[in-house]
Amino acid sequence: MTHPIQHPTDALRLDDPKALADPQATWDRLLERYPEGLAPVFLSKGVPAWLMLTPDVHQQVLQDPGTFARDVDHWRDLHNGVVPENSPLRAIYTKRRNVWNADGAEHKRYREIVVRALSNISQNEIMAHIDEVVDRVVDTFCTEGRTDLVTRYAGVVPLLVLCRLYGMDAREGVAVCSAQRQVWDGTDDALHVHAQLQRRMTALVERRRAAPGRDLVSELIAAGLDDEEIRDHLTFITAAAHEPTAHTIAHALWLLLGRKNELVQLNSGRTVREAVNTSLWHAPPMHTLIGRFATRDAEVGGRRVAAGDCLVMGFGPAQQLLRRDERLDTETNRAYMIFGLGPHACPRAGRDLGLALAEKAVQRIDRRLPDMVLVDEQWQGVSAGRLSGVESLRVAFTPADRIYEGAPWQLSASQSTPETSTETRPRTPFTRRGRWLRWIWGE
Repeated sequence: MTHPIQHPTDALRLDDPKALADPQATWDRLLERYPEGLAPVFLSKGVPAWLMLTPDVHQQVLQDPGTFARDVDHWRDLHNGVVPENSPLRAIYTKRRNVWNADGAEHKRYREIVVRALSNISQNEIMAHIDEVVDRVVDTFCTEGRTDLVTRYAGVVPLLVLCRLYGMDAREGVAVCSAQRQVWDGTDDALHVHAQLQRRMTALVERRRAAPGRDLVSELIAAGLDDEEIRDHLTFITAAAHEPTAHTIAHALWLLLGRKNELVQLNSGRTVREAVNTSLWHAPPMHTLIGRFATRDAEVGGRRVAAGDCLVMGFGPAQQLLRRDERLDTETNRAYMIFGLGPHACPRAGRDLGLALAEKAVQRIDRRLPDMVLVDEQWQGVSAGRLSGVESLRVAFTPADRIYEGAPWQLSASQSTPETSTETRPRTPFTRRGRWLRWIWGE
């Protein structure tokens, strides 16, 4: 099936890990080839899109929701056969009743509800949740003397904090965290576990309707959302908050541990904030994100974008271009692109929560394990084409005592999982990334 605008055959494929193994070099090539800021790309074989490269193009597109909508119904190729029936993109972009998928008045209503719900939770309570989760997670490995800070720390702390904010008790939060790791790891029963997680979210909403508490779910219920809307919002908030925060924690720790030889003290709040800022500028958790669909023909970056075309946000190339300005201080400036622009930008309450969680997690583990050193000097990252940005960060330290009495939390998937079921467990050919994204945006 033909496309209104024929992309060159050598256009970048965003699902090709080899093409994005060196993101900085890739973005430099695209910025040189398409200096006006819009590059033709393929999301997968035969599925065309436009990648936004410059801040100016992002401003034009993201500040004009009338021309560039979030509603996937405007994506022509999702409905005319260009996106294959078996493509993970179809699962990723199933329409959901949450703030991410809505436009106009519906989006404004959802956004106001979410912002109010987050703002109504006490900041002292949030900080207490973070402190407890961090200490309990550190307790799971502090006596061992060695660990991987990605899989056993950064990769679990944000999700566990979110579970607490949703109103889950410790046991349920640990079970959800363990099960969610199965989904993200793309195990054969990932979709089955995902279905269990969805039922857990629905059951949580039902419990909070009967017995409200001081938590996010109770706030969403009080705002008038129905069970499906709350479940879809919890699914989106979890996806939007966990992975970027986990990546930032891991990368900031890598930066700071590498500078310990310079006598940099991680306990300094300023030093931690600088490391978090630097991480977000130089190694954004997401280099690209499918984000807008043209509602009518428009001129963008010197090119004609046709109604129904898909546009991809390019946080990686846009921030790389901004970093060329020598006046930009990446240790203190917080105007990163990854929080978005326009009506769909991450609200300040959500941004501040993510940054506070990242900073607290970095600073507190150093207080618990002050002599941590890197076992591997090389940063173990993955290509820009994958949303997950971290694979491994191995450290050694002097074994330390646990803070909490009793058995530590069991965070491995084999030790703590949601209840089993007699249902047939579905198996799919999707890659780990496809399965993980499938959970993010709903099945």
